[in-house]
Amino acid sequence: MKKIVCFKNIGQLVQTTSVAPPEIRVRANCALVTENGKVRKVIANAKVQPSQYDRTIDLGGRAVIPGFVDCHTHLIYAGDRKKEMEARARGASYLDILKTGGGILTTVKATREASEESLFESARRRMRRMTELGTTAFEIKSGYGLDLETEKKILRVGRRLRDELGVPVTLTYLGAHAVPRGMSKDAYLNFVIESLPEFRGLADGVDIFCERDAFSAADLRRLFLSAKLLGFQLRAHVEELSRQGGCFEAARLGALSCDHLEHASPADIRAMKLSGTTATLMPGVALFLGGQKLPLVHAMLDAGVPLALATDCNPGSSPAYNMQTVLYLAAHLYRLTPEQALAAATLGGARGLDGHARYGGLLPGQRADFLVLKTGDYRDLFYYFGENFAEKTYLAARPAKPSTPPF
Repeated sequence: MKKIVCFKNIGQLVQTTSVAPPEIRVRANCALVTENGKVRKVIANAKVQPSQYDRTIDLGGRAVIPGFVDCHTHLIYAGDRKKEMEARARGASYLDILKTGGGILTTVKATREASEESLFESARRRMRRMTELGTTAFEIKSGYGLDLETEKKILRVGRRLRDELGVPVTLTYLGAHAVPRGMSKDAYLNFVIESLPEFRGLADGVDIFCERDAFSAADLRRLFLSAKLLGFQLRAHVEELSRQGGCFEAARLGALSCDHLEHASPADIRAMKLSGTTATLMPGVALFLGGQKLPLVHAMLDAGVPLALATDCNPGSSPAYNMQTVLYLAAHLYRLTPEQALAAATLGGARGLDGHARYGGLLPGQRADFLVLKTGDYRDLFYYFGENFAEKTYLAARPAKPSTPPF
C-alpha cells in the first residue's frame, strides 16, 4: 500500500547531482513528495494539494539537505585514549605511541574484554547521536579485535545496528589494522588472509592500514588479491603519515576508496582517476592530531577524482560524531566551496560505498534521507562554527529517534 508524504514550505531544497565534478541543485520555495520512504518528486509550493497525500508536513521555510554519508568510521569500540591525547600535547607522535604498545593496541585490549552487548549499547548511542546530527548512512570497520572472535563480534554488532536503526550500513573487515602483540607481521598477515572466508556474509568489504610499522604496499597487494577472489569490496587506509605506495597499488587493484591521503602524490591521484576510486578525506584527524600535512585536495578536484568526506569516528585520532564539523573543517582547511564540500559529504560518501544509486543525493528514486536545518540557507553550515544546525533528521521520510548522550 502506498504511503505518500509531502514536506511543504521548504525555503531551500538542496540535491546532490554529481560528485566529479561536484554539483548540487538548489531549489527555493518548494515541496518534497515522498512515496514509501523514497523521493518521488519536487514541486513548487503553489502546486501542493494536501488531499493527494497521506500526510503533509510544513517545514516553515527551513532548508533541507541530503543526509550525510559517513563513509569511514570505527564507531564500535570500548574504552578511550585520553592519556594519548595528553602524550601528544607533550610531543609524542601517533607512531611513537603505537610503537610503545599504545594506540590501536590499547583499544584492542579494551574491546576484546568488552561483552558484545556492551559494545552494542555504546555503539548504538554513538550512532543515534550521529543520526540526530544529520548522518543517515554509515560505513563501520572492525579492526579493534585482531583475533577471529573479536573481529566477528564487532561485525555482528554492526549488523545488529543496521537492522535495528534501519539505516544503510556498510561493514568492513579491517583485520590488517595493526600487528597484535606476540606475533610477527608476516604470520599475522597470513592469518588475516586465511581468515577471509570466515567473514563472507558478515562484512561487505576488506580494508588495510598501509603505513610504517604497520603494513606495506606489498602486504596490501597480497590481501587485496585474495579478497577480490572472494568478492569483497576493497578500501584502504593509505598515505596518511608517510607515503608508502599503498594508494597507487589499491587504485590499480580497483579499490572503491582510498582514505586519508595526506601524502598522496600526483601519480597516486592519476591512478585514482583512472580507476574511478573515491578519495575519502577526514579533516577531523588533522585537527585532532595536529601538525599533519594537508592532502592535495585541489589537484584531486582538477583531475576529476571523486571526493568524499568522513569523520573517521574512533577513540584515538578522531573522536568525532558530527559531520557538520567535518563540513566546516573541509571548507576552511581545504578551501572547498560549500557546493564541493556538501557534494563530498553526501553523494561522494555514497559513491565510496557503492551506494550512490540508492542514497546520498535526495534524488528521485533514492531513499528520502534528509536533514532539516534550523535556518533557510544551507551555507550557514559553512559560515558559522561551533553551532548545531540540525533541526530534525528524516530516515526514509520518517523522523529519526532522539538520542541519549553518547559518552
